[in-house]
Amino acid sequence: MQLGRHVPLSWRNLTEHKLRLLASVAGVAFATTLMFMENGFRKSILDSMVNVIERIDGQVVLVSRTLYTLSVPFPFPLERIVQARGVAGVASSSPLYTVTRSSYWRNPETGRDARVCVVGYPPEDDVLDLPELKAARDLWSRPNTAMADERSRQDQFGEFRAGQVSELAGKRFEVVGTFSLGINVQTNGNLVVSDRNMMAAFPELDGPSLMDRRVHVGVLRTSPGADPRRVRDAVAAALPPDVRVMTLDQFIARERDFWDKVAPIGTVFYIGVVMGFIVGSVICYQVLYSDISDRLPEFATLKAIGYSNAALYRVVLTQALYLALLGYAAGLAVSFFLFQWVHRLTGLPMDVPRNNPYLILALTIAMCLGSGAFAARRLISADPAQLFA
Repeated sequence: MQLGRHVPLSWRNLTEHKLRLLASVAGVAFATTLMFMENGFRKSILDSMVNVIERIDGQVVLVSRTLYTLSVPFPFPLERIVQARGVAGVASSSPLYTVTRSSYWRNPETGRDARVCVVGYPPEDDVLDLPELKAARDLWSRPNTAMADERSRQDQFGEFRAGQVSELAGKRFEVVGTFSLGINVQTNGNLVVSDRNMMAAFPELDGPSLMDRRVHVGVLRTSPGADPRRVRDAVAAALPPDVRVMTLDQFIARERDFWDKVAPIGTVFYIGVVMGFIVGSVICYQVLYSDISDRLPEFATLKAIGYSNAALYRVVLTQALYLALLGYAAGLAVSFFLFQWVHRLTGLPMDVPRNNPYLILALTIAMCLGSGAFAARRLISADPAQLFA
């Protein structure tokens, strides 16, 4: 039996009862949406945890040998960054400071303090590739000034805007402009300040001399045409072992791997995807098994006129494929609106194209085909002899 001959039968079986079809598609769509949301949360959290690193304008970075995630920064002396400038292939080097656990901004509207991520570097070095920061570097170079992330949560910090005055780490600061970056699961907002303002707000980073300042990331720009990996190896050979030297891509991958594989975030959402797959498999199996049971006499008739078990299996699997595609389309549409709603509510970077829609499609098809193959075993009991008993 050719596929083209039994496709209409599969489609008619699926669409004969409209309410049953609607319930079946809704069940598969629910499982698909659940997989989309779990995978979307995982991807958005991982993206949010590297959003600052991804904006670094450099090819090679220095971090402390003891660092395991930038969210818990371990400092090293500024002297290492100065030493790296003398290595062949290094065009320039800049310090980057970040404080996430002891930095609080006072909401001028409520008077409450909320933890904020503060990033500092020399404004003239353009360490972060954000056009708003580059255009306003003269403004936030002034004492006690900061640039604020406009995507920070307003319920925590109020509405960041130019001219707003409040306190950072207990010291008076003025917001002189905004930029667009995005929050993460540890902090609900971001501020960027100059290196001098960083020392003023967090004196524990300063040292008895300039070379003793406590830096969290060293950003190296390579000379035109230089291979970042060769520069990385040369810098690592030239510096003491208290720092780790990586390409920027390695640094981003290492940070993502920490949150995906070491921290429980990745595991929790992987389990959510698996649970969605199991739920969808059960729903799809119940739908197809019930349909086969209701049509058992018809399948027995097909056997009586010469159809093999394999041909009838193909009918059921094709029906399962149609169900998967319809359920996926409905789940995709629902997920699109849910992603937008979650993004507006939390500020997390959630959108469908960045969250493996083809992977979810493959899982949905596998879910329905697997359930269909399991439910199709019922066809073995379709005995043509019963028709003439």
